[in-house]
Amino acid sequence: MMLALRSVFTLSFLTAGLFISLNTVAGSKKISQKLLLSDSIPAFAFDTTNYLTLPLVVRQDTVPIETDEMIKDRLSCLQREIPLHFNAYVRAHIDYFTIRNRKYSRRVLERQNVYFPLFEKYLAQYKLPDEFKYLAVVESALLPRAVSSAKAVGLWQFMTPTAGDFRLKQNEYLDERMDPEKATIAACKFLNQLYRIFGDWELVMAAYNCGPGNVKKAIARAGGGKKTFWQIFPYLPKETRGYVPSFTAITYMMNHAPEHEIFPDTLLFAVRTDTVIINQSLDLEKLALQLALSKDELIKLNPEIRKAILPATIRNYPLKIPAHKREILAMNRAAIMDSSRIPVYQIPGPPMILASVQSLNKVSPPDTITTYSLQLTEYVVQKGDFLQRIAKKNQVTVAQIKAWNQLESNQVVSGQKLALYLTPDTTDAEATGQPAPAISPTRKTNTYLAAAHSTREQTRKKQLEQEIKLIHSVQQGDTLWNISKRYNNIPVEKIKKLNKLKNVDLKPGQKLILG
Repeated sequence: MMLALRSVFTLSFLTAGLFISLNTVAGSKKISQKLLLSDSIPAFAFDTTNYLTLPLVVRQDTVPIETDEMIKDRLSCLQREIPLHFNAYVRAHIDYFTIRNRKYSRRVLERQNVYFPLFEKYLAQYKLPDEFKYLAVVESALLPRAVSSAKAVGLWQFMTPTAGDFRLKQNEYLDERMDPEKATIAACKFLNQLYRIFGDWELVMAAYNCGPGNVKKAIARAGGGKKTFWQIFPYLPKETRGYVPSFTAITYMMNHAPEHEIFPDTLLFAVRTDTVIINQSLDLEKLALQLALSKDELIKLNPEIRKAILPATIRNYPLKIPAHKREILAMNRAAIMDSSRIPVYQIPGPPMILASVQSLNKVSPPDTITTYSLQLTEYVVQKGDFLQRIAKKNQVTVAQIKAWNQLESNQVVSGQKLALYLTPDTTDAEATGQPAPAISPTRKTNTYLAAAHSTREQTRKKQLEQEIKLIHSVQQGDTLWNISKRYNNIPVEKIKKLNKLKNVDLKPGQKLILG
């Protein structure tokens, strides 16, 4: 009787909530955007100001405790392609999500409407069980920028080596592990690849968590033809032993949250978006300002962009913008995109440079500068460079670099060219037969050319070493199996033989000879 009343109570609130949402979307002027699911691939955001916020039900203070028999029966009804076993381990995880950490469950329920349509589309396209959409909840709690302690990233928690195997781009500006669509496609390919190896969905999940090598090792240690997850359970890594039970528990919670009186405080939906192809440098905060958006809204819609900028070298990048800004951008595209560029700093002419040098270095007699001229050097900003490092490397000051290049801030980007006016090296002056310049006490002798020569020598030596041996440096998450795949399917046994390995265990930083 109580169950029936609770069901009626819940249904009445859900019906009322749906009625409110439809009428509010249709007519309310208090809501900044309409809630429409994208009819193409959705983009995503988590700022609740972009979404309609509806209280679904009044949250209850009581925490229902269900019997083992009830939970087991519900799991049997949910089971389709992937087995949903019930035992003490699974019960402990179900209690965690329905009793001890109900806050986590509510937050996950809020986001499911944002991501599940995307997951369901690609799982169906790759002929994978629909239930795998719950695997992303276990991995990341549906947070596209989630980063684990092991440096796995994104909704599907890809490590760097595995992401490289599936061509997820990672550089100074982009990390496609945080792109919901591309990461989902990569996850589907990986799951299919693992199923071809193991032919068992629970072992596929275990291998997704700890790598196929560890699962094969557990199967070998179990012996006697034991090849199911629960048969090899004691031989798996500790984290993986809890991974499949977590998946079963999350699947249960997502489908039976109302029976445990767990309801999301709000519902989030995907924002309807349009795509703009970018072939120029771009400051996302400036573009957001031009489109009358909050400064971080474009970053939320494009979580794979690591910084708020795209470099001038970017080509055919599909930037997502809110669909309702399409007309504004179409009408003023040239002006808006030009205003959103990262400034290109021109090399100033000699008169300006001489004036800057005199004022910054307090060089009084102009003849000194004329007689002992400064040498114009073009410096290309490297990855990881910042003005203070560049100044120290070239024996100048940050103020000088900013004056020579008309920089308004200390921000520089990889590939940007800077004009540096440096004192000629003493060695070069002697080689040309000219007297060595009298260096001002406030300036040190420039060592830039010597450092560049040293760098070239080091690069040449490394190239010679690479010609002799192909060496791979083991990264966190690497296995002999995925290393083999990355290097034209070189046999695992050959790698073991070349490196005199007795087993498949690898350590980060270990060097492997591959040819």
